[in-house]
Amino acid sequence: MKLSQVFYIIFLFFLVSQVNSTSDMIEQTCKSCAAKSTIFDYNFCVSSLNNSPIDLPSPTNLSSLALVPMLQALDNATATASTIQQLLISDDDGGFRGACLRDCLELYQDAADRLEEAVRVFIARKELGTVNVMVTTAMESAMTCEDGFRDRDGYSGGGAMMWTSPIGGENYKLFKLGQIALCIINMLSSSVTSITF
Repeated sequence: MKLSQVFYIIFLFFLVSQVNSTSDMIEQTCKSCAAKSTIFDYNFCVSSLNNSPIDLPSPTNLSSLALVPMLQALDNATATASTIQQLLISDDDGGFRGACLRDCLELYQDAADRLEEAVRVFIARKELGTVNVMVTTAMESAMTCEDGFRDRDGYSGGGAMMWTSPIGGENYKLFKLGQIALCIINMLSSSVTSITF
């Protein structure tokens, strides 16, 4: 066997071991998060972290992993605000649905601003507590948007008249991405606390 072939085999082995290391860390992180909450979606977590919008360093650490759901949530918030604008252009009749969409647009624009700032603060290595609050606020925006469609529009009957949200999937996705980010941020906070004290 030639020396170049030996180096090539060693390089491939190193590359595969780094990929496995990142995969293992993602799975362990998602398992830890799922163990802490009955509503945490393990499969969504693994899928999201494996589809990073950024190149993760190998081996991945929790700090770089925490950026992934924050950036995905920012993408989600920005895209959803754009979707809402299109919905308002195409079918705003000035009624209840349009009012809900206008509220959601404001909420999503605010969520995008909060998430953008959260990423900036996180990268600058400032307070994790501040990042936690910003991500939580973005998640609340999604839930507030969804709840707006559940209100009744002057309905006085005995039964509940529920309105269907045209962006329910986006609301739920932002909430789940926020859960992942918060879980990893809390892990980081715990490790900082345990080192400090």
